[in-house]
Amino acid sequence: MMRGSRQVGTAAQPELLAREVRMAAEHPYPRLRAIEVHPAEHAGRPILVVQDPCGLAVGPIAVSGPALFIFSLLDGEHSPQQIRDLFEAQFKARLPAEQLDRLLDQLDVALYLENDRFAAHVAAQRETYRTAPARVSDHEQAFGAGDDGLAATLDRLLEENERVKPQRATGRLAGLIAPHLDFARGQNCYADVYGLLGELPPAQRFVILGTNHRGLGPSVVATDKDFQTPLGTTRTDRAFLAALADRCGADLCEYELDHLHEHSVELQVLMLQHVLGADAFEIVPLLCPDPCAPCGTAPPDGRGVDLRVLARVLRDLLTDDPVPTVIIAAADLSHVGRPFGDDRDLNEAWLDEVAHSDQAALQAILDGNHDEFVRLLATDQNSTHICSAGSIFTLAAALPDTRRELLRYHQAVNWEHGLCVSCCSALFWEP
Repeated sequence: MMRGSRQVGTAAQPELLAREVRMAAEHPYPRLRAIEVHPAEHAGRPILVVQDPCGLAVGPIAVSGPALFIFSLLDGEHSPQQIRDLFEAQFKARLPAEQLDRLLDQLDVALYLENDRFAAHVAAQRETYRTAPARVSDHEQAFGAGDDGLAATLDRLLEENERVKPQRATGRLAGLIAPHLDFARGQNCYADVYGLLGELPPAQRFVILGTNHRGLGPSVVATDKDFQTPLGTTRTDRAFLAALADRCGADLCEYELDHLHEHSVELQVLMLQHVLGADAFEIVPLLCPDPCAPCGTAPPDGRGVDLRVLARVLRDLLTDDPVPTVIIAAADLSHVGRPFGDDRDLNEAWLDEVAHSDQAALQAILDGNHDEFVRLLATDQNSTHICSAGSIFTLAAALPDTRRELLRYHQAVNWEHGLCVSCCSALFWEP
């Protein structure tokens, strides 16, 4: 296979808060939340920096190397005394009780433990988000804007990239796949689809299927907030979202705080605002879970919406709806290299392997077989860490009778850091 291109409203819900507190109480001893740990250096000495991938903690904290061993025991089942005994057996050194207590207090105050303090913090954050008039994006420099501003940067993205044009632009554009990679690394794929959108009769609504990279929601997560970005404010179609939730039989906004720190939807909003104008369309923002887990397309705890149900309801609603609508899968593909947890160095042969597996999965989508797409990824436990399988699956399942066209497959490679993220641009045409 060809590799393609390569570039070096309301107050916090009491029932939800009660469930979070109950979950915290299920564990008799300290339980660490999901964290990210990065090596760093301070005053010439190596340290470890602990960060919250959800963005809900107070901030990063610095710890020493042996703290990782302690972290592995913070599962809610080990008592402080058991942790001290296991530490002594591992390192042949005593761990004073007061030292362990200080570490636990540090984690607690910084909101890295699953407990009542964290549950109350999440509830307060949720209420603040829900009472705000809009979901507000970061400043434009966060999106790679040059000195002349974000609009000029996106102009260059569209004008300076050689676009891949569709072979046959017939029928109505019903869906597309675009990256959620940063604009600099994914610019050619962004240019392919959003350059085309600017030339077609404009849609009035965009259902944007993002990836819930690090949120708390186990299932589909929506938000009814308008999106305020450096390019303007775009309305969310709350009536359509309410109808979607009603037919799905679920509160899709239960975990809407996940949207606060999620970038996959807002990058599409920025491109749409730039091409069409911020007030020329409405959006339906949805975050999709990973269907490659053992539970498949269903939520792991039985709460929430199966992606198959979401796709069917979207299809039914749009069939009866006169508003011109495009579904966007805001999707990156593989993430490989040591920074993503792989135990091998990046090289050309591995990139060829990744390209082959990516394109085999995409071919299943092009062939109209979204179940085969998920099966291919799940067979090897999604070994290349495709993060957007849920959004691609939902897009394909919601538009079963469309003609699909892959415009470009792209690998953004960073040899200095030994990593690669792949993405694509693709179109779904109604007959």
